[in-house]
Amino acid sequence: MLTHRRTSNASYVRGFCSRFSTVLSGAALSLLIFSNSFGATILLNDTWADADRTNTSLPNDSATWIGQSSGNGTTTVTAGALNFSPPPSNSLKAWEYFTSDNSAPDANQPHNSVTQLSVGQQMLMSVSFQVQGVTATTGKNFRFGLFFDPTDARVESDTNSDGGGGTAPWTDATGYCIQVPLTSASNSSPFQMGKRTVSNSSLLGSTGAYTLAPTGGQTYSMANNTTYTLQMLLNVVSASQLDVTSSLLQGATLLASQTVSDLGTSFGGTAVTGALPGNTSIYTKFDQLFFRNSDNTQASSISFSNWRVEIVVPEPTSIALFGFGATCITCLRRRRR
Repeated sequence: MLTHRRTSNASYVRGFCSRFSTVLSGAALSLLIFSNSFGATILLNDTWADADRTNTSLPNDSATWIGQSSGNGTTTVTAGALNFSPPPSNSLKAWEYFTSDNSAPDANQPHNSVTQLSVGQQMLMSVSFQVQGVTATTGKNFRFGLFFDPTDARVESDTNSDGGGGTAPWTDATGYCIQVPLTSASNSSPFQMGKRTVSNSSLLGSTGAYTLAPTGGQTYSMANNTTYTLQMLLNVVSASQLDVTSSLLQGATLLASQTVSDLGTSFGGTAVTGALPGNTSIYTKFDQLFFRNSDNTQASSISFSNWRVEIVVPEPTSIALFGFGATCITCLRRRRR
């Protein structure tokens, strides 16, 4: 009887582990990674609910600064949306600042209340949007990033400049970016992630400013009048490793994702180039969310409903859940050998 019980218990554990590992796979695992049930500190959660882009009251309001050629395209703010009609052949830029304590971002140098990530912390950027007149393209011209300028004051005025104005203050800004096409039907690896490592007068308009990881992600299509969310998760694994995960979702459905590692001297396996100060270490300071769109060849209009930045610290129960799942998977692999 004792032998029979041991055999039955072992079979039960193997069966439970198999079922548990299945639950953790695929979309379920993605939802766990990005779940807002983890402990979170909201730094920015702008929905333009008051139909105003000029006021600041963090975390729910931060002034949105615009770079757009006069007479080329339009920018409007309605209750709950920031709306752009991109210019036909000119770039569109927009940015917001956030602080670690939700105080108003100042225009001084050094910046006040800059967020600095510690080992074990994660910063999650999420931007939700709809498009009209979307067209399939291979161009990765829909771009977002998280940045920090170590030497110049914040740019708190509208200026149609990829460098932040006449003195190009963003030349030495550091950070990470994700570049994607709005629809990737003809592009099997649509995601392009970069670490800004080269001194360059264009913050997000020149790929030459970045050490680029190999492209990745899955093919996806977008439809008009449908809300999508582009996310970028910065996960500080250790003092010498930061993992960058980018994802595109439609509602709760994961359409595409890719993860690469910044190991200081390499990003996604690509050796770091350039000479920006500190670029051979991981970046941990951030206070600016930046958007750039090259022209209107991808979509005739873009409407944002939310720009969000938060600090996520996985709860002990969540860490234990992943640890138990990993143990189950390891157990099953050993049993199959």
